[in-house]
Amino acid sequence: MSQLLRIKCPKCGAIQDIPGNCPCKQCKNQLVLPEDGVIQIYRMGSPIGIAVGLGIYLNSIPLGHVANTSSIRIPVGYGHYKIHMTLGATRRCRDVEFDITPQERIVYVKAHIKPGFWTNTVVIEKVTADQMPPL
Repeated sequence: MSQLLRIKCPKCGAIQDIPGNCPCKQCKNQLVLPEDGVIQIYRMGSPIGIAVGLGIYLNSIPLGHVANTSSIRIPVGYGHYKIHMTLGATRRCRDVEFDITPQERIVYVKAHIKPGFWTNTVVIEKVTADQMPPL
């Protein structure tokens, strides 16, 4: 899994995975990563064969997709956050909300699909570090 960090360029809006502070790959604007905290998201595999990626929204801001059975890390500042994830046209999701504070600088979440008859629901759960796969 990747040691890269997911960030959205404040100038051009390009979403990219980068190793650290560096220029934007699209507009060459210098990207500076927030150093307060990190949100790590793991997309669990699906036992029924739904292997598509999930769209990620952090405080309603789109941050690309996370592929099946993979993780991403998003650097963030201190504050309150809400994660919403989508599966294609399906917008049903059990969102999770949390705070990044000096006492809790890293938040771990797992996402999986709960199948339904007419629609699938994305379920997001806050977990501990020992419940996450290694990076």
